[in-house]
Amino acid sequence: MTERKPVRIAALMAFVALVAGACSGPGTDQAAPAAAAAKAAAEPGCIVPKVIGHRGTPEDENTMKGLRDAVSAGAHGVEFDVWWTRDGVPVLSHDPTVDRTTTGHGAISDMTAAEVRLLRTKRGQPVPTLEEALRYVAEQRMTGMVELKPTPTAVQVQSLLAAIRKTGTAEYVIVHSFNRAAVDAVRKAAPELRTALTHEKTEISGAEAARYGTSLNVSRFLATPEAVEDWHAAGLRVYVWTANWEPAWKTAQSAGVDVILTDRVGPYKLWARTACRVEPTRG
Repeated sequence: MTERKPVRIAALMAFVALVAGACSGPGTDQAAPAAAAAKAAAEPGCIVPKVIGHRGTPEDENTMKGLRDAVSAGAHGVEFDVWWTRDGVPVLSHDPTVDRTTTGHGAISDMTAAEVRLLRTKRGQPVPTLEEALRYVAEQRMTGMVELKPTPTAVQVQSLLAAIRKTGTAEYVIVHSFNRAAVDAVRKAAPELRTALTHEKTEISGAEAARYGTSLNVSRFLATPEAVEDWHAAGLRVYVWTANWEPAWKTAQSAGVDVILTDRVGPYKLWARTACRVEPTRG
């Protein structure tokens, strides 16, 4: 059996090249499509990971403009961070304070939603509520990775779930956090939701990660082929962050990860076109 395998591959490559030549018109360059088809036939297992816009985009992180720009660049989904205001409204922000990202000052937990709404980022964008971001996720029918920065109270968990239910995004959302207690709280309140542990620095087994959901959002430095195989064996979908350059993309692809979070969606998509074949559907 093993001696005949190269003959089969060669015959398949020749057939694909013949079909490509027959479909091209007179005077066209047949060499390029034939070579591309032959490469695809020779590498049937080559798949480019799907891509998520990390915080939307770095220029307009955690804003509606950032989310829209990531999708316009070709992202299959978006990731954003959540904190709660003093009156219990979940809003998008990576930091506990608004100092770095807006022209205002102070902790989000000390402000009302109305006060946060009056702020503008240093590029003139308002701070969205979680509900606004989820409505966009529903409109695009794409993955929305909701990172919980604090460990929410029971009341805050209910406000999170209310936003998900109101926007009809349960099938699109993955709720994740570095805080294991935060993931546990969501899983206890809504076991039907997709959840994930976000993890860095130390190795983690598939069995341990699977306690927190159906996915693992892990630092790209931990995603070795052996680790990814273990995570997949535990039934986990593997997301890695934050991979921003071609060497990191190639390493993640070689390791077999499912999804890459990046600040550079546009350049990633350009690279993906030549890496091998790309799955066109959103994940």
